Amino acid sequence: MIYLIVFLAVFLFIAFLRVPIAFAMCCGVMIAMAMANIDYAIIPPAIFGGIDSFAFLAVPAFIFAGDLMASGGISNALLKFIGAIIGRIRGSLGAVAIVASALFGTITGSSLATISAIGGIMMPEMIKAGYSKEYTTTLMAASGFLGILIPPSVPGVIYAITAGLPVLDVWLCTVGPGILLTIMYIIVNYIHVGRRQQLQVKKFSIVTYFHDITNALPPALLALLVPIIIFGGVYGGVFTATEAGAVAVAVAILIGWILYPKIFKILPDQRLWKTARSSTVSSASIMMVIGVAHAVSQMIAYTGIPIKLTEFMTGLTQSQGVFLIIVNILLLIVGMFLETNTSILLFTPILGPLASAYGVNPLHFAAIMLLNLEIGMITPPFAINLFTACRMTNVTMNKIVKDLLPFLAVCFIVLLITTYFPPFSLTIIKLIH
Repeated sequence: MIYLIVFLAVFLFIAFLRVPIAFAMCCGVMIAMAMANIDYAIIPPAIFGGIDSFAFLAVPAFIFAGDLMASGGISNALLKFIGAIIGRIRGSLGAVAIVASALFGTITGSSLATISAIGGIMMPEMIKAGYSKEYTTTLMAASGFLGILIPPSVPGVIYAITAGLPVLDVWLCTVGPGILLTIMYIIVNYIHVGRRQQLQVKKFSIVTYFHDITNALPPALLALLVPIIIFGGVYGGVFTATEAGAVAVAVAILIGWILYPKIFKILPDQRLWKTARSSTVSSASIMMVIGVAHAVSQMIAYTGIPIKLTEFMTGLTQSQGVFLIIVNILLLIVGMFLETNTSILLFTPILGPLASAYGVNPLHFAAIMLLNLEIGMITPPFAINLFTACRMTNVTMNKIVKDLLPFLAVCFIVLLITTYFPPFSLTIIKLIH
């Protein structure tokens, strides 16, 4: 146990000094290994072995596909389509932002890309319509991670590979929480804004309504084909999750750089080369973290930390319910300080076996862990989603806490349901299989 504490202390201290995550992890693991008298010679093969996996090719592929879709002009298409459907209801701009974030996140698999793309369009419009800057910032930050819970998503791929679970099943286990959160966010938005807004005085016409939807549908439908093709292909056995990443890249280029400009005159937001270069940097940083995290896993295995931690926890409590409370608190704190993929790589090898010792279904635990880490991204003081949204509107974080509380409240409600009602996350998996 002492080696784990030393590793985490050194890692977090160095990371807070703004040293890149992979190097901070490497320093932590080397100090812990020195204390445990473990030969450093295991580090290079462990790092290489960590990334020398066909399955991990899915990570850079999905990152590139997400960046392609984010810069390919689909955000406007989705917003126009969703606006045509629900644009007349009270609080419609907030509802459009929430639904668009959920859909856009399923396409890009990136929380920050969702906030940047959807927020960049919706935030000025919401503020112009009378939404306060603070509430607008909060809503976009909270909505940013919704699409990560609905497949496909990069964190789901990384968790599945790290825990040795089927990617499709990990994707499916968070669908219920993702959809319920989206609905509850819309309710929060209606209570906060919608009740005070006047209904549109413009006379409603069913012909005009369906005409607007029909016009907005084709480009939006093309965008929504991406998750459908990926999910359907993996589920149907047409291709593996790794091959699905390559398919996603091809479809993203086809839609954003060929079909959109030629058919709908929707031009990409930036050049293809610039997008590829950005994706390469992001992929390289994540793959470095994956490699070093494998060295951390080796250190954990050599020092017998999972066994000792299991003995400690089972000696502390035999109750599965109490264990899940402790894990929820721990993961929420971890999610506040660390990026989701890093948290998954570090804590899955530790907490996964511990959860199994308490009889928690591995896929149920996957849903608990992923939901916790995403909620951590909007939990102050070190919430990356909040920092991103605040930077876009020039609002300080202390001014959005009041507006954030209702969104955090519904997040905790969904987390409790997910934690203590396993069928909520497992039923859809059983239905699909």
